[in-house]
Amino acid sequence: MATRVQTRTDDADLPVELTSLVGRRQEVNAVKVALSEARMVTLAGVGGVGKTRLAVRVATELRRAFADGVWFIDLSTVLDRAALGSSVLRALRIGDQSDRDPTEVISEFLRERQMLLVLDNCEQIVDACAALIDAVIRRAPLVRVLATSRERLWVTGEYVWQVPPLFVSGPDLDTDLARSSPAPARYPALVLFAERAAAVGGGSAVREDWPDVARLCRRLDGLPLAIELAAVQTRVFTPGQLVRRFDERLGSVGTLDRAIPARHRTLEAAIDWSHDLCSPQERLLWARSSVFAGWFGLDAAEGVCSSEDLPRERVLDLVAGLVDKSILVHEEHLGEVQYRLLETLAQYGRDRLRAAGQEGELLRRHRDWHLHLAEQMATQWHSAEQLSWSRRLRRDYPNLRAAMEYCLSTPGEEHAGMRFTAALLPYWHGSGQLIEGRLWLERALATDSEPTLARFMTQRTLSSICSTQRDFAAAEAALQGCRTLARHLHDPLIDARTLATEAQLAVLRDDYAAGVAHTQAALAIPEYGGIPERAEALCTLTIAHAMLGHYDEAVTAHEEAERCSAKCGERYFLCWSLVGRSIAEFGAGEHSSVIRYTRKAVAIAREFTNSIGMVTALILLVCSTVAADDSARGAVLLGARQRICRAFGIADAAQGAERDLLDAATAQIRAELGEALYEAGVTRGLSFDFDEAVDYALTSDEPAPPPAAGTAQAESSPLTAREEQVAELVAQGLSNKEIAAALVISQRTAEGHVQKILVKLGFTSRAHIATWAAHQGH
Repeated sequence: MATRVQTRTDDADLPVELTSLVGRRQEVNAVKVALSEARMVTLAGVGGVGKTRLAVRVATELRRAFADGVWFIDLSTVLDRAALGSSVLRALRIGDQSDRDPTEVISEFLRERQMLLVLDNCEQIVDACAALIDAVIRRAPLVRVLATSRERLWVTGEYVWQVPPLFVSGPDLDTDLARSSPAPARYPALVLFAERAAAVGGGSAVREDWPDVARLCRRLDGLPLAIELAAVQTRVFTPGQLVRRFDERLGSVGTLDRAIPARHRTLEAAIDWSHDLCSPQERLLWARSSVFAGWFGLDAAEGVCSSEDLPRERVLDLVAGLVDKSILVHEEHLGEVQYRLLETLAQYGRDRLRAAGQEGELLRRHRDWHLHLAEQMATQWHSAEQLSWSRRLRRDYPNLRAAMEYCLSTPGEEHAGMRFTAALLPYWHGSGQLIEGRLWLERALATDSEPTLARFMTQRTLSSICSTQRDFAAAEAALQGCRTLARHLHDPLIDARTLATEAQLAVLRDDYAAGVAHTQAALAIPEYGGIPERAEALCTLTIAHAMLGHYDEAVTAHEEAERCSAKCGERYFLCWSLVGRSIAEFGAGEHSSVIRYTRKAVAIAREFTNSIGMVTALILLVCSTVAADDSARGAVLLGARQRICRAFGIADAAQGAERDLLDAATAQIRAELGEALYEAGVTRGLSFDFDEAVDYALTSDEPAPPPAAGTAQAESSPLTAREEQVAELVAQGLSNKEIAAALVISQRTAEGHVQKILVKLGFTSRAHIATWAAHQGH
């Protein structure tokens, strides 16, 4: 079976290895030593030699050595500097939404962190990776970088570690094979072949013919990917037959270009060989699926790859066949099985697609599929499917990005690119990816000047993003473009959307009276006032009234927003309406109401990873907690809020009136508790991890204290207090959804806790957790 590395989308830090790593103990130790001596290590080598697996194992073993963790970032679908910056921002969960250069934001985020950053597949963007890594290691002295690439990156201080193939043979090979029934551990190439052959039912033939297995592994130059592809074929051929067939294949490949290094020719021959064993329709699907950027689902494969010569109803069986042959790897994301070609096999498939003259057609199909997906999301955003769409677009974004790049770099496709950027406002706002979103919007507007609805929506999106980034000049310029297009298009709904965007800009400029006027004018237009999209304007109206001291009007606007949410299922903008309601209740001195509404806002912000919404609500929560005579809890909340800001990469989100409120609350806590108790409370809040900090804010109960020193639990359990609770619920047979409900956390957070428990305890199933919990006395 092919190597499968499962990325945990809920944890976003390090892949989980689903197959054994064979014969790399010395290499793992050597790379760990290299990382102890150098700030930046590059694992270099040919495709298929096992750079990624080695990096993952090294990182896994070093997790506990880095206080802020190990973070793995797959760059296989990243093709330019802008995409690199946004990919790293997203992987590190950095919530900075300003217009600063991503390299600056990333370097500042990492400046005081002790972290190992693993950048996988750097060869496609060597210069951009080198510039980012150079900035990080210069500004973040406690960060170390482990990169994988087919070539060195030429960063100052770089330690280049060439990944060798697996050891195949030595002078005593024949003697060792004659004595051993299993493959001798001294020959890891043979062990790998045997393990993967056994996994597909070909183990008996291997055990009877070790000399031929050794000859085959020598022919394959010890390349792990080539060995795994060959091992799959033991279901059909004996090792001796495989040697003869491979010699024939290598001979034909080797005569094509003697300038190509031998190991490249070997890998090409091994892949050719696997290709020959596929059916004609499997070869078609292999080639066509190479247009996907990373993971894709069965529905996408059917939509993009099917045709008269590859019927839709055959795609499932063909996908299964490619999985069986280790061409496709598969794993579960968001409850659905996703598929991916390893990078080397994807490039092989793309070469075959190009040679067949079908690359352009398949790229257009890929574009059409993902444009439809984006526009479907835009029409359903203000609905009960909002959170599902948010998570799906995060998962599928590499393919959306690839489709947009095709549109904006291919003559004649500019209008399709504009439709993409018009549709993706909810994604860029909902995920906090404003920096990358702005780059795409500006590119699209520069390529297509036709006065269309798509151009209007793109201008509106750009104005909204620039407003959020507080680049008011750029926001006003984009808004002026909206006004011009509105006059040209003569559409009442467009007029209303323009007014709603003007209101947002006014509120962010602290012109709350103008915000109220523009919002009321928008809501008065029938085509806008009766649709779910009005939730956006209602949240703006709630905040504007609250900031003006119109508390009754703010409550009325919020109640209308709640009715809109209940009717259509929208929740993202309800979060901001709850913040506005909290401001009004705070102004009216109703601090128990503030605490109730801010907790609701924080819970929604957590679901959408809405960093600004969460930290803004937490300011009001801290202030009302202190005003309600609970300064001790207020101190812990201050620390928890700082921990959350740190997790999002927000240095100091509080400005203006927010800053004044927070400073006043902090002064009151210091005065009431004294410096020692104040520092102890803040320190406790800072000691939480992200989920514990949010959990503390959401509940009135204190988190379970850690076990007392010297108890059996303290001595034997590596879990946090929250993970102990989750383990107990797993032992009771609760699902992740039920655990989330019991602990008042999101299902995604519950899944993340379960995954952390499995990793910390070295388990592979929930049954193991249940057994462990029973022994712990839960």
